[in-house]
Amino acid sequence: MPQLDNDSSGWQPAHRPLRWYEWLLVLLLLGLAGGVRAASVYKCTDAQGAIAYQQLPCAAAARESTVQIAAAPAYAKSPEYALDRPPPEAARPRATHTSRRESEPMSYECRSADGQVFYRHTSCPHSVAATASSSGRTQGHGSRSGATSAAVSSSRVPRDEACQRIHSAGAIGRAGHQHDEDVSTYDRNLGRDPCR
Repeated sequence: MPQLDNDSSGWQPAHRPLRWYEWLLVLLLLGLAGGVRAASVYKCTDAQGAIAYQQLPCAAAARESTVQIAAAPAYAKSPEYALDRPPPEAARPRATHTSRRESEPMSYECRSADGQVFYRHTSCPHSVAATASSSGRTQGHGSRSGATSAAVSSSRVPRDEACQRIHSAGAIGRAGHQHDEDVSTYDRNLGRDPCR
């Protein structure tokens, strides 16, 4: 509560002691303003053996010695480890001379025994369901349940060629287009399309 000071004509706030956090703030600001540098301090040991470090010389009854405080070390770059460095030119594996066809991503052209042609980015299946021929009978190997299948052979083709054949305008008329490996719109939006 403000008190009236008898010596002046206005209201003056009452003086109060600083709180602990205010002292801490003052000390912190003084430490930041002073910076860290090399200095010497006095080490004072009194008759009871209590040790005090101070900037001013010790009292006459205390034993005094000077202690040099080293400056903080200068900034040094972090060390470079052998795993972070690329290997020297002699230690690098030499690239073998491979054809362009072996270095680019490959897909598969799958041909069934009944004439279906489809394209996959992974390996072709061993067999697919056989299609009905013009006479109404199915071609391929029969099974006990009456369903038939056609054996599939595969050959490697460049991925660009397979993607072009899968997405071409005439792909819908190709026998076997239903077996083409094409991704959904969801996977394409997530970047999982091997044709991109």
